[in-house]
Amino acid sequence: MATSSGRWEALRKEARHLENEIDVQLVTLSKLGVGRGLSLSDGSPGACDAVAVTIEKLLMKLSNINGGMSDELQGYSSTMMSSSMAHTLQRHRDILQDYRQEFNKTKASIRANRARDELIGSVRRDIDAHRSRTDLYMKEHGQLQSSDHLLDDSLGVAMSAEESLLSQRRVLSRTNSQMADLLNRYPAIGNLINRINLRKRRDGLVLGAVISFCIIVLFVYARA
Repeated sequence: MATSSGRWEALRKEARHLENEIDVQLVTLSKLGVGRGLSLSDGSPGACDAVAVTIEKLLMKLSNINGGMSDELQGYSSTMMSSSMAHTLQRHRDILQDYRQEFNKTKASIRANRARDELIGSVRRDIDAHRSRTDLYMKEHGQLQSSDHLLDDSLGVAMSAEESLLSQRRVLSRTNSQMADLLNRYPAIGNLINRINLRKRRDGLVLGAVISFCIIVLFVYARA
């Protein structure tokens, strides 16, 4: 009986130790869930997953300890002792049940947070993609507007140049017409201009002849 009592106490101490450890891990899991310490989308284990696995193992150990306490309870013949031990065992079973319920509740909350974060992330990615496309369209639109303005400026310069050339042509045409009228009105001026032109041509011929003579003289001198 003493040996059985000692084993019972050892199992009860182990049960209390596991309950304390499970309580600490549940608090940690709850804090991680609030802080979004969740698994990554690539499947690598996150902080929550690691703590959840630890809690599952502790719950399994506590369940086995409770089973061992139940086996030890069967060996007691004392009604008073057996009743007290049964009450203790039931309390440990209730604590285990409460921990399981809290664990399942926390896991459900974390899964809901994960789903919400994934949804928010998906919406944000869609918004960023749409914003990127919008920025690209706006940039292309700005480039098209800039090209239109440049083309308008080029056309304006070309039209101004054309108008300037036409104006110069009209001026030259009027000048030629006025010169023709002047020559028709004053024939002496026309004759004077013709004589000047003839003198220029004659002077050009004389100058050419002199230059040719000089070149011939130089050539003969160089050969001598």
